[in-house]
Amino acid sequence: MCVLVAVGCTSLAELSNLRSRVQDAGYTGVSVEHNTSNGFDTLAVAAYAADRGTDDGEKIFRLVWETYPEDVDRVVVVVNDKARAASKEELRKAYGPRKFQPAGGSGSGTVLLWVLFAAFLVVCGLIAAEIVRRRRRRRVERVVPPRPPGPYYKF
Repeated sequence: MCVLVAVGCTSLAELSNLRSRVQDAGYTGVSVEHNTSNGFDTLAVAAYAADRGTDDGEKIFRLVWETYPEDVDRVVVVVNDKARAASKEELRKAYGPRKFQPAGGSGSGTVLLWVLFAAFLVVCGLIAAEIVRRRRRRRVERVVPPRPPGPYYKF
């Protein structure tokens, strides 16, 4: 569990950075979520703009495309309770190629490495515990034999 939380910290930091950039662009009440389902990544951004009628979320789409380092297949932007969605191909047509290449996928390879590392640590811990248990058992088995009985007579 701790390993999965540690892996997710990078993504959480990127989501927080994106939220800050959207707020810096003049939006309030910003909420950002990155969901992955069956390898399909969806980024959802909800915000409120001061100019209620004219903002269609174009600035947010551009911010996501140009600054968010994770790979996304679909972006959903909700501004003043009006939703718009765009696929990766639509964003590429609108804004051109990304300035950087995302890490690709949802990071499942990284998660797998962390899970394998955690499993390795658990196995090492179990081996160490078994070694300690066996040494203690040997120590108990090597109990000093009792002293020979004293004379049968008493003084």
